[in-house]
Amino acid sequence: MEYREIHPTPALAAHLECFWFAWDAGAPSPGRPPERILPDGCVEWIFHLGDPFRRVIAPGSAELQPRSFVVGELTRHLLVAPSGRVRMMGVRFRPGGAYRFVPMPLDLLTDRVAAIADVWGEDGRRIEDAVMTARHDGDRVRRVEAFLVARGRLSAERPRLDAAVASILQSQGSARVSDLAHLVGSSPRQLERDFRIGVGLTPKGLARTIRFQGLMRHLGESRLREWARLALDAGYADQAHMVREFREFAGQTPSVHRAAQPGDLARHFVSARRLAALLDVR
Repeated sequence: MEYREIHPTPALAAHLECFWFAWDAGAPSPGRPPERILPDGCVEWIFHLGDPFRRVIAPGSAELQPRSFVVGELTRHLLVAPSGRVRMMGVRFRPGGAYRFVPMPLDLLTDRVAAIADVWGEDGRRIEDAVMTARHDGDRVRRVEAFLVARGRLSAERPRLDAAVASILQSQGSARVSDLAHLVGSSPRQLERDFRIGVGLTPKGLARTIRFQGLMRHLGESRLREWARLALDAGYADQAHMVREFREFAGQTPSVHRAAQPGDLARHFVSARRLAALLDVR
């Protein structure tokens, strides 16, 4: 499977990580295994330009995804599998970046997929049709950028929320909720309400997700380290703490994950390069 990313226009760069495209380089092979998509703190907007993926609900049970949809913050992994020819476009919002464009409290989307019409109504149907009928990928990006810039003009900034999210990222998930609240001049309870509405997770939930992604970055590096050392490097209290958190997010132990081959699509989402950029590791 081929994959590439396009950086957004400067007007959106603070809120969008990238536009990405994935497609089959040749004829699709039947019976491809499911892809394990892990929580990363980012809301995604997906367009299936080819055949939709299926979300695996249980062994032997799956549901077809919409033609285009928004997937909210994840608190656990997703299993998705191609149903045919893969050709897709993704719009990846930065952590805390989606509230400016999505006209609903983001906790309504947590661990859920919402069709475009359910998010943006008739405007959503129009932009979906525009993307599907665009002549090429560059045209698709420009159409979505214009849509998001127009939506962003209708929203109000939330500087306290933005500052708290930035602090979580800078600390790679180690920031304490009480310290965040003090930093932005809020109470812990009010900050939690702001996060549920504007992020889709609590401050602690986002911090746990970012810490988990820090661990995934370490796992993606070429040098091998003992699990106890990895746990401490990623900010966990000890190895047992790391294993519990990993199993909750990924549905498997770190050892099983490291021994398995990542999916053709999912491997791009957990590359060390991508996660270093997400966590602003220099």
